[in-house]
Amino acid sequence: MSESLKKIIKGAIILSLVFLVGSFFAPNVSAWTAWSKNSKGQFVNNKGKVIEGATMKGIDVSKWQGDINWEKVAKTDVDFAIIRCGYRKNGKNYTDEYWEDNVEGCVENNIPYGTYIYSYAKSTTDAKKEANHVLKLVDGKNLSFPIYYDMEENSVASLGKTKIGKIAYKFMDTIKAQGYQTGVYANLNWWTNYIPSTVATDNYVFKWVARYNSYLGYKGAINMWQCSSTGKVKGIKGNVDINFWFGPYKPEWFTRNVGASLIKPPAKAKITSIKAGKKKLTVKWKKVKNAIGYKIKYATKKSWSNKKTLLVKKNSVKLKKLKSKKKYYIKVKAYVLKENNKRLYGNWSKRKSKKTK
Repeated sequence: MSESLKKIIKGAIILSLVFLVGSFFAPNVSAWTAWSKNSKGQFVNNKGKVIEGATMKGIDVSKWQGDINWEKVAKTDVDFAIIRCGYRKNGKNYTDEYWEDNVEGCVENNIPYGTYIYSYAKSTTDAKKEANHVLKLVDGKNLSFPIYYDMEENSVASLGKTKIGKIAYKFMDTIKAQGYQTGVYANLNWWTNYIPSTVATDNYVFKWVARYNSYLGYKGAINMWQCSSTGKVKGIKGNVDINFWFGPYKPEWFTRNVGASLIKPPAKAKITSIKAGKKKLTVKWKKVKNAIGYKIKYATKKSWSNKKTLLVKKNSVKLKKLKSKKKYYIKVKAYVLKENNKRLYGNWSKRKSKKTK
């Protein structure tokens, strides 16, 4: 063996020994990502410290997030979503432009969801009207989290704790009377200085606290913490709020149990065929038992951002005036009529696609 070869082998042995010794004495640092899970499956903050008691990670969304690809969101570590349904201001009701789309996205991708309304109420009368607005929007929806009352409007702060407490309870009592679970959302400043102790210590109120910090810093018992407004989640462009649920969770806790519809939703629809024509598609699906009609959704984008919808009575439809030689994505769902003559939908069919001629 040549001297040069002996030196190479000797050097390799020394390097291997250095690596092994270094690995043995190196600190055991768990891999982690901010506001996600570490290698042990524990949720951590933006410094890698375990968030004690956190059991689920969620997001809250509104029109400010724009079109959301919920299929991508479902593949992340997000466990649930709280969706803004709307608000009431200057005597008028407003629905969040993306309320229905976001609910639909969660349902289609099996993401549990709840909702919230931003409050401008300055009286119990206002609070009841805000609650009734929410009740109209959630009618027919299957919530898996509470309905939250967002209380942080500066123009309301001067009313004082007593009146703010009455406003909060009027909203929650109106919601509870219809069988829904409810709670209050507010930032740390409001929970500390404006929300009365009657609300803060009420075990029947679901408490959601916002504080954008590494640590919650709130001494009272809570159910959810909004820890960041600059979260990043695949499927959402830009920033999104990140939340953590504390303690156990069971979706049946939030099942509406008073005044619920006696009519059951129809079964899931199933598309059986799609035939392509020149700038048109003929779609057929299996009849759904007891269905009164069907809703069809079609778009050229998987995200459904350019979707169109229509209602039909039969189990087939001809989609006309489409783009030539373009792939379309299609879904269909059945509906029945409830006691109030409002439509109660079943689940969407699996997404199908076909290219026009």
